[in-house]
Amino acid sequence: MRWVSYRSFDGSERCGLVEDGKILGHTAGITLLDLLRSGEGLEAAGALLRSNPAEVVDLSWADILAPIPVPPSVRDFAAFERHISNTSRVATGDPTVSPVWYEEPVFYFSNPAAIRGPRDNVAMPSRTSQWDYEVEVAAVIGDDCSDLDPDTAERHIAGYLVYCDWSARDISGREMGFVFGPSKSKDAATSLGPYLVTPDELEPHRSGKGYTLAMNGSVGGEQYGGGSWDEIHWSFGELLAHASRDTTLRAGDIIASGPVGNGCILELSEQHPYLTPGDIVRVEVEQLGAVQARVVDKTDAFVPEMTISRSIEIAAPPAAVFDVIADPRRHGEFDGSGTVGTVIAGPERLTLGAEFTVAMVQFDVPYEVTNTVLEYDENRLIAWAHPGQHRWRYELEPIEGGTRVTETCDFTTSPRGELVAASDWGRRDAEGIEKTLPRLKALVEKNRPR
Repeated sequence: MRWVSYRSFDGSERCGLVEDGKILGHTAGITLLDLLRSGEGLEAAGALLRSNPAEVVDLSWADILAPIPVPPSVRDFAAFERHISNTSRVATGDPTVSPVWYEEPVFYFSNPAAIRGPRDNVAMPSRTSQWDYEVEVAAVIGDDCSDLDPDTAERHIAGYLVYCDWSARDISGREMGFVFGPSKSKDAATSLGPYLVTPDELEPHRSGKGYTLAMNGSVGGEQYGGGSWDEIHWSFGELLAHASRDTTLRAGDIIASGPVGNGCILELSEQHPYLTPGDIVRVEVEQLGAVQARVVDKTDAFVPEMTISRSIEIAAPPAAVFDVIADPRRHGEFDGSGTVGTVIAGPERLTLGAEFTVAMVQFDVPYEVTNTVLEYDENRLIAWAHPGQHRWRYELEPIEGGTRVTETCDFTTSPRGELVAASDWGRRDAEGIEKTLPRLKALVEKNRPR
């Protein structure tokens, strides 16, 4: 099963089960942490939602939160040997791992109040110039437990999720000179999500102490580095056993692995610079999905736009541009959002009132969306409505030497437009348009007769 936490259109925080691109939502105010603490188990909760969901929400429209938005505690380990060796090499020139690391797993406590969702922006702290991400995986504790045995401890894992530990390396370098270890260098943000994936989903990939699942990080679409979960030296059973010794792990506690080898810029600093505002970071674990965050200056304020418009000039007549936009089979060729796939049903050319169904991918889950053309003026204007009733509009204006194309995401036509525009969707829609228009320009100009 795949579980999410999300904010419903009524403003309530809920949890839900993801199936076929839909969220089968629970009652308002019921969180994943509530389900775990109830002791009834996620299997029983899933059966209830399959038979009688409180609401059904398109995953593509949901305001997804971190699966456990405020966990009781967060422990972050350092379980991958290659990461430890790489960081030792960067710090001292010697890749030798300290013998202490092999004696037992070690961790530090992170900040539950700094949890971010899988698409939330991350503000760069004011006193760092070496801002970094970390590609990690984390387990969520399913029930209260103590003094676990490494061989059976994984039975207490409710599920796994993607974990990105944001780190100020220059601050950490100073802090690590004292015996307390990292503190403010790890205090600003931790991104979780998008799903809590139950262990049975991963079992076919089990290998050694982990799973044969890729873990990777990228910045601005450029692959930086990563590895595989099965490289892990300390299993999650061993991590849980160590963490639970002489204390109690609570339902909802987060136990993170630490970075996979080459899973952070610190290890790759000879090839890549540290992060700056405007960078878009993607941390992905196969089968678990991805978190994606824009690094922003902490003084930045996001002002929602009810209509998001961008324009570009294309060296081709309006008819040539319109022919491409009006052909739904070509939308995937110029889509810049990364969500649009093939057309499943619909006409070869759009006209007023036409419906077309498109295969989509959001949060690494496939689903389908049926759109309806509601505005149409041949070679000048076309717009279609999504299920949420907001519209994507293309306006074509003839200019000297070609056409000015304006693409607009219009939330004013949706009854939930203000809520959606105020979420992180608005910023992502703007980014999608900014990537789509240059692709449309290149496509049209490439095929223009000379």
